[in-house]
Amino acid sequence: MTRVLSSACMLLVLLGLGSTAWAGKPPIAILGLEVYDNGGGIDPDTTRAAKELTAALRDRAKAGTGPFTPVQGEKELIDEKLLNNCDSEAPACMATIGNGLQAEVLMYGKIEKSTQAGQSVYKVSIKLLNVTRKQLTASTVETLPVADATGVRAQMHAKTWYAKLAGAGTGGTLVIHANIDRGTVMIDEEAKGNLASGTVTITGVPEGKRTIAVEGTREYQRYEAQVTIRAGETTTQNVTMVEMPKRLSAMQPKDTLSIEGTVAQPPHKTNVWKPVFFSTLALDAAAGGFAVYAWQKQKSAVEGVSNADSSHCGDGMVSKTYRSACNWYTAQIVGWVVVGAMSAAAIGSFYMAYLRDNSGPEVVKAASGGHRKRRELAVTPVVTPDGGGATLRFDW
Repeated sequence: MTRVLSSACMLLVLLGLGSTAWAGKPPIAILGLEVYDNGGGIDPDTTRAAKELTAALRDRAKAGTGPFTPVQGEKELIDEKLLNNCDSEAPACMATIGNGLQAEVLMYGKIEKSTQAGQSVYKVSIKLLNVTRKQLTASTVETLPVADATGVRAQMHAKTWYAKLAGAGTGGTLVIHANIDRGTVMIDEEAKGNLASGTVTITGVPEGKRTIAVEGTREYQRYEAQVTIRAGETTTQNVTMVEMPKRLSAMQPKDTLSIEGTVAQPPHKTNVWKPVFFSTLALDAAAGGFAVYAWQKQKSAVEGVSNADSSHCGDGMVSKTYRSACNWYTAQIVGWVVVGAMSAAAIGSFYMAYLRDNSGPEVVKAASGGHRKRRELAVTPVVTPDGGGATLRFDW
């Protein structure tokens, strides 16, 4: 006896759970489309189209992918209106029909044949009624070619209409719960939403296998997974973001970027051009001084000679004073030639010592990363944060 009672209790529990599961979706009654006579009579083709479209709409409810579950039994709109004395489709009277069918939602409509642009078409009007509130929640009027009113095409149209009215859309809903507060959610590499307190709900996701990705701050690795979306259903995905290794996290790009470098002589090279420059500069000064001294001596010697002319310097008959003037003249010319040569050498060695060698790029670390060497010339490129341009700073 106890075992029988236990079995009965278990059965009741299962029935309760089953009813609870069914109660998760409001029950819907889909009444047959009523054929409307616009004065030309009701032809068999229109009646057959009404039956096929009604059956296709009921199949969508039976599929279980939408937000509603069908009630038991299939009723026709015209019969229910007669039984409930509804001479019109007023929401209050239609709600009475829905209550009699134990439905919370009622779908019904009509179909009529007409001509559009010289082509025979069907005009299909479908409504969705909230029985409890006695209010229409959605309606649609569709134009259907006669050739599309039967077979597979009729089922495709019915699927679209049912999705539009039931609010299921052509896709499903994706709910993501993550272990981080903020982040960007992408579906098939397209941004679709942002996490708020670790949660986001995305509706209208197309059916099929989808690749979802979640990107947080640079401290976390990118999350990626595949989920299967079904129309009218809600898919929940729990996301666990993994922290980036510290070394890789430090390498991630920052919000702003400022790069500074110092161009200097490589430490392992010896700049031989600096002593050359100073040596040529000293020789140049000495040669200039000698040239000036020779000019003065030549000038003093020439003052004691009448009709002095450098063209006679090679003549062996000239006086000793004249010959001394000629020698100082020659020394002066040599001095100025040396001055010119040393000046050119000084300019060249200056370029080699301070300009050319400093053009080779070498970035000297910041003071926090090592010791700076003292430089005679430093060129510092400064790059703007957005990469739009750069400037050069010269330090002497």
